[in-house]
Amino acid sequence: MTETSIVDIKFFRGAGIKLIVLETSRLILRHAVLTDVEFILDLLNTPGFIANIGDRGVRDLCHAQTYLLDGPISSYQQHGFGLYVVELKSSGESIGLSGLVKRPVLDSPDLGYAFLPAFWGKGYAVESAQAVVRHSRDLSISRLLGVVSPGNTASISVLEKVGMAFASTMVWEEDNSEVLLYRLT
Repeated sequence: MTETSIVDIKFFRGAGIKLIVLETSRLILRHAVLTDVEFILDLLNTPGFIANIGDRGVRDLCHAQTYLLDGPISSYQQHGFGLYVVELKSSGESIGLSGLVKRPVLDSPDLGYAFLPAFWGKGYAVESAQAVVRHSRDLSISRLLGVVSPGNTASISVLEKVGMAFASTMVWEEDNSEVLLYRLT
């Protein structure tokens, strides 16, 4: 198989129908697809994302496509879950990501979320995170974690509002920074 055919298969794999996974009163959480590249490029380059989650080096649409293929889309296939695109029910506008992430450095999936700054402070992170926590139970995930930077008080508040409690600190291997580990109680 040539390199081109691998890319073609990967492109086809991620270009499918927008599969809705969860709904709340105001939000739809769905699988990410390759047509989300512009949204992903915007989200991953917001100052809040870079400061609190990390710089993923996504600087153009090609890198955004690679991020989607190697991240959320691959996770759906490997684990049966991943980060979902969060859309407003009222308009269909993509406003953030929320879902479950299985990281090699953690023994259980963690709850992840990020929103465009225009949608902060409106309760969308808590609303989507609550839906994801319920979804984790439906998937028979017995232990759910949350990872957060110590100074990210808004994210800490989200984790606490969905029933998580501080468990420990750990050194994040990506950048040797200290992070807080939360567990669902």
